[in-house]
Amino acid sequence: MADERSDERATASVGGATGGRARGLAGASAVPDDEPVRVVVLVRADCRTCDRVEGVVREICGRAGEEHTVVDVDAPGTDPEWRAEYGDRIPVTLVDGVEIASWRLEPADLVRALGGEAP
Repeated sequence: MADERSDERATASVGGATGGRARGLAGASAVPDDEPVRVVVLVRADCRTCDRVEGVVREICGRAGEEHTVVDVDAPGTDPEWRAEYGDRIPVTLVDGVEIASWRLEPADLVRALGGEAP
C-alpha cells in the first residue's frame, strides 16, 4: 500500500519525461518552461525510500531556492534509457544531469552539488 506522499506525485511532463513533479505550487512556475530543472529525483511508485529521498531533496532545494522534479522511471512516456541506466539503483538524484546519489542521499552532498557550502 502506498503512503500519502506517493499520491502527491504529479504527472506533469518535465523535459519530455512523465511522472515528474510540477514546478512550484499547484503547477505554477517561477522559472520559464524552457529553463531546465537542475535537480531530478528518479523514483518508482510505492517506494518509501524514494519518498524519503524526495523529502530531503524538497527540503534542501526549498532552502536553496531551486526547483526540483520527481520522475517515475516506470511511468509511460518516461525515457526508457533512464529506466535502463538507473532502474536497479532507484531512487537516484541527478543535479545538472549528473548522478550525485543512489539509494540514499546525504543532504550535504546535494548542497555541494548545488554550489553551496555544506555545514
